[in-house]
Amino acid sequence: MSTQDNIAVVQGFFDDVVNGGDLSALEQYWTEDMVWRGGSLGEYHGLANYRKFAEANAAGAFTGMRLEPQRFLADGDTVVALFTNSGTNTGPFMGMPATGKAAQWNGVGVYRIHEGKIAEGTFVEDILAMLLQLGITSLPSSPSSS
Repeated sequence: MSTQDNIAVVQGFFDDVVNGGDLSALEQYWTEDMVWRGGSLGEYHGLANYRKFAEANAAGAFTGMRLEPQRFLADGDTVVALFTNSGTNTGPFMGMPATGKAAQWNGVGVYRIHEGKIAEGTFVEDILAMLLQLGITSLPSSPSSS
């Protein structure tokens, strides 16, 4: 597959599953033995385990979730996506009750494509920015100068 074909796989996953909410399309985009590494959000091995995580998120912490790709970079079987996530916190998240506040945060996903499907995904997202916007945490004040 060309790098453009690989980008199209990731874009299709964003469009159909992440933004479109069609979890039945997971098999179209991910291999059965896939690995999803989400940093503070956990790691999932196998499509069945990832599906449970995706189903919990779809019905869970955020409504109106939207992932907007800002840029794709590709080399061989690897696609890097720079993106912005946004949504409104309407359910419990990371052990905290819903805030009802909207948040927007940046992220990077690195995808490995194998035979036209995503085999691995590794993500880094600015969760601190999200938590600050939701009012779940705050940064310490800097000491005042005398």
